[in-house]
Amino acid sequence: PSEDLKYYQKVTIPGAEKLKEPQVHEALLEAEVLINVPVLKHHFASQLTIAMKNLMGVVWDRGEYHGKGLHECIADFCLYRKPDLNVLDAYLVTMKNGPQSARAEDRSLQKTLLLSRDIVAIDAAGAKILGMDPEKILHIKLGHEKKIGNMNLEGRNIKRITL
Repeated sequence: PSEDLKYYQKVTIPGAEKLKEPQVHEALLEAEVLINVPVLKHHFASQLTIAMKNLMGVVWDRGEYHGKGLHECIADFCLYRKPDLNVLDAYLVTMKNGPQSARAEDRSLQKTLLLSRDIVAIDAAGAKILGMDPEKILHIKLGHEKKIGNMNLEGRNIKRITL
C-alpha cells in the first residue's frame, strides 16, 4: 500500500549511472551494522540472486531497476551502502528455473555457507557454485569495475571448513 512509502526516504548515490536517487527503507538508513543474508538461487531475469541483488529488497520501487537496466541498478545500489558482512545460504540451491518456477529436481543440496565482507567476491563464489562464470554476470563485473569489491578469487584467503 502507498502508506508504506512513509518508511522510505530518497537518497543520492554518488557515482551511480542508472539508479541515482532511489527511495530506501528507513531500517537501512538507521542501521549501524548491515548484515546481508541472501539465499543462493537461479533467477530468470538476472541469472542469479546472491548478495548484490538481495539488497533490492530495501528499495521502494524495484520496477525502476527493470526499466533502467537491472544489472546496472544492482551494481549502482552497492555504491550507496555495502554490507559489513554477507552470509550466503547455499545449503539447498535452486540451480535453474528460479525463483518462481523451480521444481524439486531443479534444486541441489550443496550444504554450503559462505561468509565475506566483500559483496562482489561472495557473488563471484556463489556464481561458481551455480556453474556460472562470474565475468559473464554483468552486475558482478560492474561491481568489480566500480571497485565495490573484487570478483577475482585467486589468491584470496578462502578457508573451507567441513563438519
